[in-house]
Amino acid sequence: MVMKWSVLWRTIVLSTLGKTFYPYCRHLRGLDLRDLSWLLDRLDEPKFRGKVAKQFFAGDLSRFHILIETPAKTPAKTRAARLDIKKILLAVGDEITKHSPLLEELLEPSTSDVLITALPTWTPRLEHLRALEFWDGKLLADETIRNLLHLHCPNLAHLQLFLSTDPESDHHLALFINGLQHNNLLTFENNSTCNIGQETCMALNNHGRSLFELKLGLEEQGMLALGLLKDMTALKTLHITGFKQSADLKATQNDVFRDIVEWLRGCTMLADVSFDNILSAPDLMIPILEEGSARLRHLSVTGKEGSLYVLKDHHHFHRALKHQLNLESLVLRADPDPVSRDDIEILMATITSLKQLKRLDLFRTSDYFSNDQIIQLAQSLPMLETLYIGGYGISDAVLHSVAHLANLRSVTFAGITAFKTDGLLDFVNELPDRQSGLVIAVEMADPDSMIPEEGQKLIADSLATKVGGRFEYQPLRGIGALPLIHKSDC
Repeated sequence: MVMKWSVLWRTIVLSTLGKTFYPYCRHLRGLDLRDLSWLLDRLDEPKFRGKVAKQFFAGDLSRFHILIETPAKTPAKTRAARLDIKKILLAVGDEITKHSPLLEELLEPSTSDVLITALPTWTPRLEHLRALEFWDGKLLADETIRNLLHLHCPNLAHLQLFLSTDPESDHHLALFINGLQHNNLLTFENNSTCNIGQETCMALNNHGRSLFELKLGLEEQGMLALGLLKDMTALKTLHITGFKQSADLKATQNDVFRDIVEWLRGCTMLADVSFDNILSAPDLMIPILEEGSARLRHLSVTGKEGSLYVLKDHHHFHRALKHQLNLESLVLRADPDPVSRDDIEILMATITSLKQLKRLDLFRTSDYFSNDQIIQLAQSLPMLETLYIGGYGISDAVLHSVAHLANLRSVTFAGITAFKTDGLLDFVNELPDRQSGLVIAVEMADPDSMIPEEGQKLIADSLATKVGGRFEYQPLRGIGALPLIHKSDC
């Protein structure tokens, strides 16, 4: 695998030097420095440092065989000639950008600040650039880089950064976004702390008619600024992640809460919405769900422990979900303690009405489900492909109904189960042959009724033979005396 990988990159680099029959580099649309960085990491490992690395850097590529200088006082026997990956990336990237006039995508690795050094030189060559992904937003603090990108990359439409160590990140990011041609940005994403706040949100408004995918990771100031996105109404995908436990905006910042609700109401094209670690998410979603102007296909409301919404306090949210009959994927992670029968019945009445569901994930939410609820879900949702369900006292009684989900590809029982060998073998026998590759995972087997290892192997072999599937089995977490039980490699 590494050899083939290295040959592909070697061929591309050789083509920039005019050493291949066909000028591959002239037709490149993307420069993925992450991929090259991963390859160089492998070539720096002892098992690839010999034949594979030598072949990669042989001949005309010897100029790129740049090593980290080792201090002279280091004993010779302990010195290892390590690749200087950043310098190699800069050198290779420089050649590729010189000879690849059609590049539309540039991706930076997480291990090297390559672009902050390279962009002043490379940017004038990137007139077709449409997508830019970089690791650290501090490069946008450089006015020269911002201006070069504005001048030479007028088609830039996709922007993604992981984090920003720039203390004025919100200001500099806003300056960059404001400088782009208005209503040209199509997607924006940040994955970690970037201190996004009012300035960036106001700048994003300048792309309100074009931007269809927004994935934001926010701290408190970012959450409080979301209501400023009032002009951004062309969104189809919206993912919001809170990096810290968020406040209940409805209770503590009601003006902000109402502004965000009004913005979301205007996003009538939304199809994919995800809130992670946002305590107010259920309340924010209620007007959208009830009014039905946006027809969602995917909805996810999740969080870490301490930031989960409380199941019993959100009947209105659960009832509102009934209006979204086009939902194909539903992920709800709620705190079920304490819970009553009414709480579960209200939730079940909604979920069983969503007949188009292909994915259902009720981790934690379903901690108090019994066999009855799992059977009801299986019988009511014939389109299910992926099911992640909790519960207690789950037995073989549920397996017959689950086996008749004709499209099922993965089922995870994340509750306390007491399955028997014969019950699971009967389940496998009931499966239709077309359920190729089915994965069955039992994550919390009751330690008092564990399937013996030979039974686990029999089930795994039977599943692999019948549908080419995989069986995973482990005991209830927290039972220190029990080892991890057989996990099939079938």
